[in-house]
Amino acid sequence: MFFRLKFTLSLLLITLLSTTSYSQVTFEPGYIVDNSGNKIECFIKNVGWKNNPTSFEYRTNFDSEIKNGYINNIAEFSLNNGKKYIRQEVKIDRSKTLLKRLSKSKEAVLNSEKLFLEEIVSGDANLFYYEDSNLIRFFFNTTNTSTEQLIYKKYLTADNKVGENTNYKKQLWDNLQCGNITLNDVKSIDYKKTELVTFFNLYNLCKNPKYVDSKASKIENKNVFNLGIRAGLNSASLDYSSPQESTNFSLENKTTLRFGIELEAILPFNKNKWSLFIQPMYQSFKGEEQLEFQTVSVDYKSIETSLGVRHYFFLSNDSKIFINSAFQIDTALDSNIDFETSSDFEISPRTSFNFGIGFSHNNSSIKINYNPRRELLSNYAAISSSYKVLSVVLGYNFL
Repeated sequence: MFFRLKFTLSLLLITLLSTTSYSQVTFEPGYIVDNSGNKIECFIKNVGWKNNPTSFEYRTNFDSEIKNGYINNIAEFSLNNGKKYIRQEVKIDRSKTLLKRLSKSKEAVLNSEKLFLEEIVSGDANLFYYEDSNLIRFFFNTTNTSTEQLIYKKYLTADNKVGENTNYKKQLWDNLQCGNITLNDVKSIDYKKTELVTFFNLYNLCKNPKYVDSKASKIENKNVFNLGIRAGLNSASLDYSSPQESTNFSLENKTTLRFGIELEAILPFNKNKWSLFIQPMYQSFKGEEQLEFQTVSVDYKSIETSLGVRHYFFLSNDSKIFINSAFQIDTALDSNIDFETSSDFEISPRTSFNFGIGFSHNNSSIKINYNPRRELLSNYAAISSSYKVLSVVLGYNFL
């Protein structure tokens, strides 16, 4: 029975992934600027760049062939109400940031590169962002200065401690003094996007009282967190085997309720297609089997806490299919396997994994989840118990 359910779930997953693959290729309105300064309205493939791109795909209309835009032939490109990248010839420090690979030199090692920089503040002073794996750098320019990196570098001191080169604060003070901005204001700025954006907006507003924060890179996440309730049905089975006592039994396809909550965090890249979630749910399982000389009964109640990752396939702005996988910690609540005339066993589950596929529309969702095997008697080495469960879960998010 569970083999057939598992096969059906796998077939459903393959079918849904096949039918939704086209929907992942989204070309959105935007523009490009070529090397001659010509601005061309077009449709750009939005892949939700996490790292700054070196190339991209676009088409002049929905029916035209797909073209490639490269850093050597495109000076600028932007999605309407989305990210904007400007090609710049800049000097960048690529010093390692991992502790075990830190340099012993305090000075930044600057080398010229041609990069697509993401413009995140635009005004009298412009702020740019660059990310490449675990490397994050900020650049800036003003109406009177060329684009340069804001210098921040961690390094190892002579006594093997971590030091910091915070020359970016001096750069800000030297170039962006205005009105009531004080040295202490600059000293308190961390090398983080939110703090630098706030400071650049403050400077631009000081220089121009009519300034409006019109940064091209807008946050796509309407909700960073989703919180909701979950309820559904389990179809579960239990197999028990004790070779030493020659005792074996199976309890098949018991249907029970499950309910709980879920907190989901949407990850800020790849167009909100990835998320992390934690889902504690109450579940129970009861059954009884008549053996040759005695009756055995199972009373299993627990809190299942799933810690997992989820991927979405968008069908429209309101509808999406998702798949998820989770590491599951199961906490049993006064649960036992009771034999009528022999020893009883306390249920103490091991950790396990589950897999699921579902569909959501606005704040509502339905999901099929499968846990292929969970060992319930982890404290007893000579006994094997396999708990399998297929669940259908309904959900509703408040946030």
